[in-house]
Amino acid sequence: MKTNNLKLKIKKDAKPLVSVVMPVFNAGEFLTEAIESILHQTYKNFEFIIVDDCSTDGSWNVIKSYKKKHPTKIKTIRLKKNLNRGGDSCANLAIKRAKGKYIARMDADDIAVIDRLEKQVKFLEENPDIFLVGSSAHVINAKNIIIGEKLEPQNHKDIYKSYARFHPVIHPTSMFRRLIDKKKFFYQISYSANNDYHTFFKLICTGFKFANLEEKLIYYRIHSGNDTFINIKDKFMNTLKIRLKMFLRYNYKPSLKDVFTSLVQSILLFLLPERITKDLYLISKGIIKFKDLMVPLQRLISFSV
Repeated sequence: MKTNNLKLKIKKDAKPLVSVVMPVFNAGEFLTEAIESILHQTYKNFEFIIVDDCSTDGSWNVIKSYKKKHPTKIKTIRLKKNLNRGGDSCANLAIKRAKGKYIARMDADDIAVIDRLEKQVKFLEENPDIFLVGSSAHVINAKNIIIGEKLEPQNHKDIYKSYARFHPVIHPTSMFRRLIDKKKFFYQISYSANNDYHTFFKLICTGFKFANLEEKLIYYRIHSGNDTFINIKDKFMNTLKIRLKMFLRYNYKPSLKDVFTSLVQSILLFLLPERITKDLYLISKGIIKFKDLMVPLQRLISFSV
């Protein structure tokens, strides 16, 4: 693994400012809960930057109403044209305007646990060698019913080893240090989607240290309108391309198991029906386990025979 020669001069602050960044596109019924969950955090020293990617469902009106109620806490950006590159392009615009020591990502259909910011700030303040911290998550459906959990490796070594198989950081749980050159965008927009995976994978390959807290600090929502379920095969192909890029350009050393996993996923991507492909993609994101795919696969095989 390459090491990053950047020497970080970290000043410990009692209550450092956190910039919460939330892209929004047609968040609909879930937007209010997402905003409220940030506004009611136990940690109060934050700015909330909301970027609306030209929503057409009334999301902008909801955002404006909250901005009016909290004019000093909430900052808004309204795009006149949809960027059509996922939330990371919008997040880049927000990060450019951020003033916080730390950047916290939030998605417009998720719910943050009330002490999420407090726990992550405490961790980063006590661990100056860690660049980014995420957490585990409850998985909920559109009706706020818990349908599972998303557990992630906690230490840097295990996170690093996991990147060849799945994305071991739940993106909307991430909080990271604002140390990136402001002349550059944080997220490298190189693909139609999966740019968070690409950016984080590259960061960890170049020596930045990651960690995940064991606690579940968000309610991660899975529903039919999720961006996760749009153009799944294209996203899967992006994932495989990113892995290959890290193997070849950034000296990431996958195990034989990792190589085999990517090969099998590539083959299954073209052979399996869309329903099974969706589950396979969720496995690659760490949302469901491989064993959960076995029952529908067995049914498919039985039906085919």
